Amino acid sequence: MMGLIRDRWAHHNMEMNESHNYKFELANHDTFVLSQKKRPALITNTFGENHSPVFLARSIAVAMGIRFIIMVTICSAIVINSLFNQTTPISLNESYCGPCPKNWICYRNNCYQFFNESKSWSQSQASCISQNSSLLKIYSREDQDFFKLVKSYHWMGLVQNPTNGSWHWEDGSILSPNQLTLVEVQNGTCAVYGSSFKGYTEHCLNPNTYICMQRIV
Repeated sequence: MMGLIRDRWAHHNMEMNESHNYKFELANHDTFVLSQKKRPALITNTFGENHSPVFLARSIAVAMGIRFIIMVTICSAIVINSLFNQTTPISLNESYCGPCPKNWICYRNNCYQFFNESKSWSQSQASCISQNSSLLKIYSREDQDFFKLVKSYHWMGLVQNPTNGSWHWEDGSILSPNQLTLVEVQNGTCAVYGSSFKGYTEHCLNPNTYICMQRIV
């Protein structure tokens, strides 16, 4: 009788152990399933974190683009400034019209030539006369507006009358404030053209480059 009870008890314990193992395996299976279901969220999170390098790359690209634009702007400003500092307005060299001498600049029916050789005022005047022209005269700021770009100093046909101290052009006409602003920087009876329709007094014997002009009309 005791042996029978012992066998039943052993069989009961075996069933309990098998039931426990089954529940343990079932729990593990459920945990694995849940982990598989949660995995897409982890992947999504991982993808979300990958947005940071993409954002960084875009930021670097934008910064490089801005830097490129700034460099282009600076280079353009340097080129434009160098062109404006030339003795002769380069953009006008291709302009030729009317009866202007060869290689002279024709602008609004006037002929101009910039000479790079340095001479006194009287020598410059004689050079212009030999070429059937006169030293530069400013008639109108509107008609001769390209002279505002000139940066160097050139003799022009403006001298001071020793009798009354007035300033007049080679043709005898009196200097008008609407034509030119004359700045007295030293004791001189001749004048050089500077820039932006400004003239500066200069000793007539000092060497300077000069501009010859033929007025067509």
